[in-house]
Amino acid sequence: MVNDGMKNSETVLGVSAPSTRVTKTAAFLVAAALSVPVFAILSVVDWLWF
Repeated sequence: MVNDGMKNSETVLGVSAPSTRVTKTAAFLVAAALSVPVFAILSVVDWLWF
């Protein structure tokens, strides 16, 4: 039902490859890419405000 799209393999130029999956490394990189700038901005705002 929800995962039906993940089970279908696409064929491109006669080559069949498995569907993409989110890995723990990718999840960590996304979390780091979002949290580090937010932390920096909030630290500067806190330093200027108080």
